[in-house]
Amino acid sequence: MKKIFFVIFGFMLAMMSVSSCKYAPKEELGDTVAASVFDVFDTQNKPAKPKKAQTAVKDSARIFVIGDGSDRHTLQLLSFPSRRDTFTYGKARHLKVEGNTEIGNIIRVKFFVLKSGDSIVSSIEQVSATGKDE
Repeated sequence: MKKIFFVIFGFMLAMMSVSSCKYAPKEELGDTVAASVFDVFDTQNKPAKPKKAQTAVKDSARIFVIGDGSDRHTLQLLSFPSRRDTFTYGKARHLKVEGNTEIGNIIRVKFFVLKSGDSIVSSIEQVSATGKDE
C-alpha cells in the first residue's frame, strides 16, 4: 500500500513541477525593425508614368492559324499575325484541303454561308508566313 501511495505522490509531484519545452519559440527582441519600414507608401505624391499607346494590329483577312481546340467536327482559328482573336467554325462535309493543315500552321480559309446565316469552312489552303503559297 505504501508503494502505491509513493508512486501516486511522486506522479502528482512531477505534474506540479515546472518544466520547459525545448520547442517553444524564443522571442529575441534585439532584432526588431523600425516602424518606419512598415509605413504605407503614399502614391499620390508619386508622378504617374504615361501609358504607352496601344498600336492597332491589322490582321490579314481570311488568313488564320489553326488552334489547339480543333477536332474532327470543328476548326479553331486564331487571327494572323496577332493571334489575339479566336474563332470556332464547323467543317463542311466535303472539306477541300491543300497542303499541310496541322495545328499551328498558317492557312487561308474559304467560307460557305448556309441558308440559316451560319458560316462553315469549305476550303483550307496552307500558306507560308510571308504570304506566298508553298
